[in-house]
Amino acid sequence: MSGPVGGAPGRAVVIGAGVGGLCAAARLAAAGSEVVLLERLRHVGGRWSSRDIDGFRLPTGAFLIAMDDPLAETFDELGVEFPVRAIDERTVYSVQGRLVGTGQRGGLRALVGSASELDGSDADAVLARLRDALASPPPDGDVPLPDWLASAGAGPAVVAAVHALVQAFMGLNASEVTATAFLDYLRATAGRGRHGIPPAGSRSLAENLAGFVNSHGGEVRLGSAAKGLVVEGGRVVGVDLDGGAQLPADVVVSDVGFGTTAKLLERSDAGAAASLRDMGATVSAAPGITCFVASKEPFFDHPVVVVTGTRRVCLVTTPTLVAPELAPPGWHITESISTFASSADDSDPKSELTEHMADLDDLLGDWRSRGRLLQSATYRGEWPVYRSWPGTDPADRFPVPGLALVGDSVKPPGWPGTGASAEGARLAVEGILAGRHGRAPGTATADPDMTRR
Repeated sequence: MSGPVGGAPGRAVVIGAGVGGLCAAARLAAAGSEVVLLERLRHVGGRWSSRDIDGFRLPTGAFLIAMDDPLAETFDELGVEFPVRAIDERTVYSVQGRLVGTGQRGGLRALVGSASELDGSDADAVLARLRDALASPPPDGDVPLPDWLASAGAGPAVVAAVHALVQAFMGLNASEVTATAFLDYLRATAGRGRHGIPPAGSRSLAENLAGFVNSHGGEVRLGSAAKGLVVEGGRVVGVDLDGGAQLPADVVVSDVGFGTTAKLLERSDAGAAASLRDMGATVSAAPGITCFVASKEPFFDHPVVVVTGTRRVCLVTTPTLVAPELAPPGWHITESISTFASSADDSDPKSELTEHMADLDDLLGDWRSRGRLLQSATYRGEWPVYRSWPGTDPADRFPVPGLALVGDSVKPPGWPGTGASAEGARLAVEGILAGRHGRAPGTATADPDMTRR
C-alpha cells in the first residue's frame, strides 16, 4: 500500500501497546489514519499497566503519574479521560533520616540546602552554578554529574542527595549521568512536578487510550505478535503476522526497542537490521527493582518520599494515602524503588534484591512484623526500567523509510519516564504527518524531532 508522503498515512500499524505505542496510535487515529495496534500480551500498557495480587492493585511499571508532563498533555489534547488523583503535596525528601518538605516550588533548592548543612557546602554557590549552567551552552565533554557538582562546590552529602533524585526520576546512578543530561532534565521539567495516583491502576489510563483508538476507527489486537516487517524497494510496507498473514501499511511504528525491531527486519532486509543494531549498540538499558509491602498502617505520612544515603533504595511511595481503592479496606501499599549498583551490569539481581531488602529494614523499621511482602519485581533485560540511559538515545526516529521508532529507547532530551515516551510519540507523529517517514535516512535537514517544545 503506497500512502501519501505528507499528511496522515492511510494505514498505520503500531507494534507494541506501551506508552509510546498507545500515544502514537491515538494521535495517528485522531489525525485520520486507519490504525491497527498490535500487542503480544493480552492487555495493553506493557510496563505501564497493573495487576491484582490478593486484592491489591499493583503496577507493572510506573505508579506515580505526572499531571503536568507530555503524557497528561496528550490526554488533554485528545480529550481522553485522565483518571489520576492529584497528590496534594510536593515531593518530600528524607536527607539522612530527616524529612524535608519543598513547599509549592524549589524542590532542588530545599534538597541542596538541607544536604549542605551536613557537609558544609555553600548551597547558594551550588545553586547559582546550576542556574548559570541552565542558561548557558552544554558543558564541554561528557562530564559525570558528581564531578561537575564537586567543581561547583558540592560536598559529599549534596552529591548523595542529588544522586537519590537522579535515581528516582532518571532511573540511573548519578555517576552514570552526564552533567548535560541532568541539565536537560532540569530544563524539561522546570515549573512542573505535580504528580498523582490512578485509583483504578495504571492500566486504566492505557485502556482509555486504547478505547480512543477504537472509537476513531482503529483496531487494537491483543495477543497478536508481529513476526516480521515487510520491506519492498528499501521501504517498510507492512507487517507479517502469526499464521502467515500479512498486514499492509503506509507506515509502521515500533514501540518494542531496537533489538526486537531489528529481529523483525532480518528476513526482509538484513542490511537495515544490521544498521538498526548498530544504532542500538550504543544504547544501554537501565535495570531496577521495585518491592511492594502491605500493612495496616502506613510507614510514612507522605505519599512520595525521595530517600538519600541508602544502599540502593531511592524512592518510597504510599499510593493508598491518595487512592485507598488500590488496596482492600483498612490496608496500605508501600512501594520502594531502587537502581542497581551499576546500571551497566545487571548480572546479579539476587544480590541487588538483598541490598534493597536491607534498605527496607532500615527505612521501614519493623515492617516484617507489621506487614508482608506482596511482590518484588526486577526490571532488566528486555523489561528494564528504561530501554536507554537518559542522554544516550539515538537521534533518528526514522532509521528506515516507512518505519518510525517510539518508546523509551528514543527519548527526547530531558524527559524521563512515561512523559518521555509520550513526548517522543508526539514528535514521531509530527514527523510522520510531515512525511519524514518516507525519506531515506540522512536526506533530511537537522532533525526537528529531537528539539524540545
